[in-house]
Amino acid sequence: MKYSFLCIPLVLITCQSYMPWKSEWKTKDGVELFYAAVSAKASQQAIESGSLAMRRSTCINATNLLSTSPKLTAILLEQESIQLDEVETKDLGRLISAHKIKPKQESCQTEEGSYFFTSPAWESCQCFYTIEYPGGRKQFRQDLTQIK
Repeated sequence: MKYSFLCIPLVLITCQSYMPWKSEWKTKDGVELFYAAVSAKASQQAIESGSLAMRRSTCINATNLLSTSPKLTAILLEQESIQLDEVETKDLGRLISAHKIKPKQESCQTEEGSYFFTSPAWESCQCFYTIEYPGGRKQFRQDLTQIK
C-alpha cells in the first residue's frame, strides 16, 4: 500500500497511447479547410545519433517536404475517393500549384509506442497541416470534374 503512489506514474507512462490524426475537410471561422495528416520518418543519421532533438527536427522537416509534393495531391484525392490516371494527377498537381496553395503546419506528434528503457520517440512522426483550397471542397470537386 505504501508503494502504490509509485505505481501511478508508471501506469501513466505505459498507458500513453498514440492517436493518429485523420485527413478531412472542416469549416473553421466560416472558411472550409482541408486538414491533412502527413506522416514521415527521421533521417537514419538522426536515429543512429541517439539525439532526440535531431530525430524530431529531421522527422518534421520530412513532413514539410511531403506536404508540398504529390503526396498532398494524393491525400486530397484519397479523401474524395477518386482515382486519376497519371496525366490527370499531373494536371491536378499543376492546378494546385497555380492556386499557390501553401499548407500551414498546425502541430506535430511522435508516432511512438511506450517503452521503458529506450525511446524511439520521433523516429517517425505525423504533422497536421491546414490547406485553404480556393472555393473549398465544392470548388475542389468541380476542378476534379474538369480534369476528368
